[in-house]
Amino acid sequence: MVTNEPENEVRIAAARAQRQFPDYEVAAAYPVGWPVYAVRLALTVYAVGDISTVASFVLRLAGVQPMAPAELGRLLGLPDQFVAGAAAELLQKELAAQRPDLKLEITERGRQALADGGRTWSPQRKYMPAPFCPITRRILDIRVDDLMYPDVAEKNGRFVIPAAGDKPRLSELRIDDIKEYARYEEDIKPEEITEVAEIHNRDARLRYRNDITVVKMTAPGRNSPTFAAYRGREFLEEETLALHRLADESGVNLTPDEFAASPSEPWLQSRITTRDEESLLAAINDADRAVGKVDADISATQADQEEVQDGPEKAELARRLQQLETEKAEQAHRLAEAERMLAEQTGGATRLIKTEEHRPLLLKAIDRAQSELTLVSAWIGPDAFDRELCHKLRQAMARGVQVRIAWGLGTRRGAESDRNRTRGEAALRELKHGASKDLLSKLTDKRIETHEKFIICDDQFCAWGSFNWLSYRGEVDQGYRRETSFYSERLEDIALWKRNATTLFR
Repeated sequence: MVTNEPENEVRIAAARAQRQFPDYEVAAAYPVGWPVYAVRLALTVYAVGDISTVASFVLRLAGVQPMAPAELGRLLGLPDQFVAGAAAELLQKELAAQRPDLKLEITERGRQALADGGRTWSPQRKYMPAPFCPITRRILDIRVDDLMYPDVAEKNGRFVIPAAGDKPRLSELRIDDIKEYARYEEDIKPEEITEVAEIHNRDARLRYRNDITVVKMTAPGRNSPTFAAYRGREFLEEETLALHRLADESGVNLTPDEFAASPSEPWLQSRITTRDEESLLAAINDADRAVGKVDADISATQADQEEVQDGPEKAELARRLQQLETEKAEQAHRLAEAERMLAEQTGGATRLIKTEEHRPLLLKAIDRAQSELTLVSAWIGPDAFDRELCHKLRQAMARGVQVRIAWGLGTRRGAESDRNRTRGEAALRELKHGASKDLLSKLTDKRIETHEKFIICDDQFCAWGSFNWLSYRGEVDQGYRRETSFYSERLEDIALWKRNATTLFR
């Protein structure tokens, strides 16, 4: 399904994505408003200028031999105040230096100025507007004047991507990017810029690009959709990687409501799940979502209660809270009953894993593995791949377990790719640090473009879904987001995912 406006660009992006990702089907393509901060930079720029006529004559005489201002005045037939003004100009531009005996002598910069016919370079402060992308964290190669204001983006029917990023910090800006932008947009030569002196963040305003189309794609057997960003026929790699990070690690919604059909649930990727089991799993999923929503409503109502002083309003909130508690109990009962029925039907061999259950299951898999442990995660990050995990993995390898790790979505090239790769490689170095050669022979780590997330523990169990096992802990905190996986102890499912893993490690 494709939106109608701007029709040509959307069709081009959809067709390009279909060719570029042949294993996927295009589910939707839509123009977006891509967040950009319009910031104001203060640059130190060396500008070319001419020295005055008097200063030029003084500099020529000082180039012959050092002279005092009075002597220069007599030779030039000029009043002292003219010579003093010229001397001050030369000293300020570092074309001449004054010795302890007060005589002026020419500097190397002064000799170069004479050779250039009296033209010289001097530092100046110049202010320049620049577009900074809070998602990719870089200066863009577009004009600030071409950015849309928020109301314009919405009126044009564009889906506005949330700005999941802070205003830029001076330490983040790369001088080479600034120089390239200044060259093409401000006609400032790169060699003229010496530093970015300041960034005026208080003047930064959020605007939007209007030249990007996002394509949403799905594939059979994959739990979550994938996204790609295009500008006309150009595939935007860094922006595409940023979309995946927003979806996978920040839980940001990247799809307009009309295209927000849920991807295949994880249990549908099993070839042996019966219709009854699918119905029960869907019921568990829905009830779990409902409990989570009621919990959020209860927390918000309790917060309102603490702030309200009015008696009738406080009583109304108390009644509302009681209703929510009753609703939560009903949904929790539905959830428990569906889980009981599924356990009864499958003999406890399958179940749905909630967000906060993933980390304990991962540690359990490492502890219980006896021969082979497979961990596949789109990302690796220090929060999840911490010292505890490294210690347990080393213990598993020490008892003879072959540990296989596949990871690396978006680690090939570009600034965002560098961050992905650096984080993952740093975590793996921690795992390998101090380990013997014999121990490391039990480890296979492969960096590969994969968006899959699953684990296999021997022939004991496997689990697959939308949870990034090696970059997200799934703890109930401010960064909590809902992720589910399907757990199975059935040998048919384990064999299926082992065959899938073979293709990754081949």
